[in-house]
Amino acid sequence: MGAMKRSLLITAILIVLISLLSFALDLSFYNSFETLCMGETFTGIANDENALFYNPAGLANGNGWVLKLPNMDTDMSYGAASATVKALTHIDEIKSVLNSGDNVKIGTYFLNNYSKTLSGRNDLLFRSNAYLGYEGDNFAGVISAIGQGYGTSFVSEDIIPFISLHAKAAAYVQASAAAAFGMQNLKISFGGTYRYGYVMPHIYSIDNLSILMVNSSTFDPDLTYEATSDADLGVKISWKNVTFGGLWHGILNPQDSNVRIGVGYASKVFSIGIDFEKLFDNRYSFFRRLHMGLQYTPFDFVHFYGGLSAGWLTGGVKLNIGSLGFYVGTYVLNYGYHAGYDYQRMYTIGFEL
Repeated sequence: MGAMKRSLLITAILIVLISLLSFALDLSFYNSFETLCMGETFTGIANDENALFYNPAGLANGNGWVLKLPNMDTDMSYGAASATVKALTHIDEIKSVLNSGDNVKIGTYFLNNYSKTLSGRNDLLFRSNAYLGYEGDNFAGVISAIGQGYGTSFVSEDIIPFISLHAKAAAYVQASAAAAFGMQNLKISFGGTYRYGYVMPHIYSIDNLSILMVNSSTFDPDLTYEATSDADLGVKISWKNVTFGGLWHGILNPQDSNVRIGVGYASKVFSIGIDFEKLFDNRYSFFRRLHMGLQYTPFDFVHFYGGLSAGWLTGGVKLNIGSLGFYVGTYVLNYGYHAGYDYQRMYTIGFEL
């Protein structure tokens, strides 16, 4: 392999590591740490702030005034996480190799230490949200903001290097409202969300290494954005601690819409639920639509999550220390139409105030 090819391969690998750290998959649907670690199970439960995204009807839960400052989640697949940790723990070694100016030495170092780690498909997701509003027993109104990013790369294991890299990002402002009525132990809630935002669908879009040989400026980010808007409608029926919920996500964009239903049991200490997504899309198998999850809060400062998402186990833990929340967990991104296929295992870490 020539020095030029080695140099291009090194540059591409570094771009994968660095750009992914700067920039979440379906950018039209926000996924929180809690719901992802519960196997994306929350349409029926919908009893906290995650109702903003999975069922706005659940906002009428009587929590009073609510304020959440921006949090930050960073999620990586195994290859990207391993390469990032390795790079951060060997930063002085990397600086020394780069400062040598020897392309052969640089190429050999990164090929030997990072190409195998990054081989195959790797994903990285970044997301953040903040909100302010009032959640009453019979009425709720919340304004929220969302920022999301997604990056994916592919590094081949072949002798001839092949690298692809794609990244996109989006930001939205949402207005959500809910109303409820009931008698005795029965409560029925209705809610809706309207969001407006901007999507950058091609921050990076590099299909293979040969493009770089012709024009290295391909690495320049494309910040062209597209304005977009959409709306969701939700309903929730509660009988004591047993709940049922439905969500019609993406009303204004029928080609991307998603109808979800869920049932659950929710208390202060324990919640469990079952969700079905893509309800009217016949391309998806039964078990691919199925999501199951639970949340256990033995003490106010610790929360445990577990779930099953399209056949794959998920889980996580969140600690609240004063006003600071810290969490870690794992879940899967499901790409295909059948459970157990075409997925990516992700590992998430984040904090919030």
